[in-house]
Amino acid sequence: MKRAMFIKRVKMGVGNAGGDALQYRLSDPMYFEAGDERHKTHDVVVSSVITHNGEKQSFIFPSDRDGNILSMKELEGSVTGSLDHEKALERAGYEVI
Repeated sequence: MKRAMFIKRVKMGVGNAGGDALQYRLSDPMYFEAGDERHKTHDVVVSSVITHNGEKQSFIFPSDRDGNILSMKELEGSVTGSLDHEKALERAGYEVI
């Protein structure tokens, strides 16, 4: 199984608006679109938030090795109804170690 390893907590948004965001390093890359090009990354940031209407969401975003978000387009595995990073990464096919 593909693996995701916790790296560090990262800052997202303004104040607490970004919710709980953690960077993970992946054993196998995830792919994302930026403009007309397809890219791959071995690092992602998972951000869990409660929206203004009370909905729980966990988003997976591609990042560089420093935890900087490369695209705000969410990746496969992002989940509505949960604040669980591990669940989101498992939906994307990764085991959190």
